[in-house]
Amino acid sequence: MKESGITARGLVAGTLVAALIGAGAAYENLVVSGSTMNFDYSMGGALFALALLVLVVNPLLGLVRRSWPLGKGELATIHIMAMVACVLPTVGLVGWLIPAISAGSYYATPENNWLNTVLPHVKPWLTVEDPGVVRDFYEGMGGPIPWGAWARPLGYWALLLGSFFGAVLALAALVHRQWSVHERLLFPLLQVPIAMIGDPQNEGGQWASVFRKRLFWAGVGITGFFYSLRALHHYHPAVPEGLPIWWFLHLAGGAVVIPWTLNYAGVGFGYLLTTRLSFSIWFLGVLTIAEEAAFAHFGISSGERLWWNVSPTVYPAYQGLGAMLAFALLTLWNGRGYYRRLWALVRQGGGEEGEAVLPSRQAALLLAASLLGMGLWLGVAGLEWQYIPPLLGAIFLLMLGITRIVAEGGLATMVAPVVPSDVLITAVGSSTLGPANLGVLGLMLPVASHMRTSMMAALIHGLKLAEIHVSGRRRRLVGAVALAIAASLGCAVGVMLIMGYQHGGINLSYWFFGPSGGATYDFISYHVNKNSLTRWDSLGFAGLGAGLQLLLTVTYHRFHWWPIHPLGFPIAAIWCTHQVMVSMFTAWLAKVLVLHYGGVRLYHASRPLFLGLILGQYLSGGIWLIVDWQTGMQNSYLFFW
Repeated sequence: MKESGITARGLVAGTLVAALIGAGAAYENLVVSGSTMNFDYSMGGALFALALLVLVVNPLLGLVRRSWPLGKGELATIHIMAMVACVLPTVGLVGWLIPAISAGSYYATPENNWLNTVLPHVKPWLTVEDPGVVRDFYEGMGGPIPWGAWARPLGYWALLLGSFFGAVLALAALVHRQWSVHERLLFPLLQVPIAMIGDPQNEGGQWASVFRKRLFWAGVGITGFFYSLRALHHYHPAVPEGLPIWWFLHLAGGAVVIPWTLNYAGVGFGYLLTTRLSFSIWFLGVLTIAEEAAFAHFGISSGERLWWNVSPTVYPAYQGLGAMLAFALLTLWNGRGYYRRLWALVRQGGGEEGEAVLPSRQAALLLAASLLGMGLWLGVAGLEWQYIPPLLGAIFLLMLGITRIVAEGGLATMVAPVVPSDVLITAVGSSTLGPANLGVLGLMLPVASHMRTSMMAALIHGLKLAEIHVSGRRRRLVGAVALAIAASLGCAVGVMLIMGYQHGGINLSYWFFGPSGGATYDFISYHVNKNSLTRWDSLGFAGLGAGLQLLLTVTYHRFHWWPIHPLGFPIAAIWCTHQVMVSMFTAWLAKVLVLHYGGVRLYHASRPLFLGLILGQYLSGGIWLIVDWQTGMQNSYLFFW
């Protein structure tokens, strides 16, 4: 029987895959700029890598020697490390961090006056100080790369990141068992990897049972066919594109523009949900669109400029903020019995349930030490001490809420309604905070901003996969996560610097350079010059959202006939939800019809078709990215999340 634990071979292979994802995702975003395989919670790059291992690498190894194919525990370890690696190269960290530590001096002009209003309030050890080094990076002057000039600020940032990742790992370990065992969340984003790795109790045979189902391959084929048409359309416009990648709904005279798209993986994830949950996501999205249109029609708008505005009139974003914070707190309250027992275990220092990846006492100590480390770093960076607890509270409550929504609702694309830095500015006012505090809040955006992907989501899904497929000493998974972070982070930073000095940062991806390069400093400058006070109107909408979230939650748990799931409300105003509404409606309607006419038996029989739709999206996306890389094709989007 093949080893199902964490092996040396699995760690080596996982580190290699993490390094390839870090380098490949950075290069893809900077140069190829195709389908978003690493931008979101779907972690499509990890799924593509797993598909290659299962469908190509393992069969080839088996042809050489029957004992060589990777075992289920090794495949699970590699996939966990790949999910962690997917978070870091682009919007999860590096894509924002490199411009944040370098763009201030390069984009400073007499017009924006950053040299006087922003840069003096940013600690010099947080950024690359040599203007020549920065200029060569953005303009691509060639020559040797000055690694030492970048190593100093990156080393200081590594101190913050070590504490941040430690806190995230500890928090994920503390809530994992409550969510997975006691509440039995589905983790829809994991269903395809679980099916591909196979039944952990069945060691016989090379192929998992899902690969022997025709409907599964039909789903893969449907997605692959239509996405391949779109890819070929980019090469030869005479080839029909099929369904367009975007539709736009214009409301209130064009003041509100809603993006729509039919996403095959989105249909697949939606089909795995309960019909009440999938209905709630698209229905509450429709209601919030109507609210947004009404606000725009009557001229009701906050007028604020947020870092990552998810709402044209802004007030629905704050409504979502209050709902998200309430959702996170209610999630913790719902598990209060478990957390009380966990606290007792922490105090006693033993009595763990099962083979924990990180024992509760160690997790609690790690969380405390990591939060202290983050607090000290922020204080030294210039954030006044009274603002550190609310900032950290906003970061981790928003991350907890979004992670729960992803784990339960299968929403592969999601962002925070309002970023943590904006939360603090709204609550306190930029005039009270002052330039030094605003400088730190701006520089924190690469670490915790809109959270379009997050380390906590990768880890909570990784812990679930380990629970199913990894036996033995699961504590080794902590080392596996550390290796994946180091490999992905190091390769992503290396590729970004190499490409910048070769081609010039301003010639690379518009996501992080070009017009977006100085976004962090523009954020700081805007709030320094705005000199705002506490926004009581925005906080009022946040309070309204929290109250409605509480009401929805109580109603949902008290009345079984109530059709609205409270998970959908915190994200109802977010453009990401509007993107998936067509897909979610399609999945909801399909499942309603299947259950009505064929019952649970037909649902289980049809499930492989929708798993195939999910795999087909990321398999075709990965294949066409490789083709585009080899042919030089750019901006060939098959899907946008």
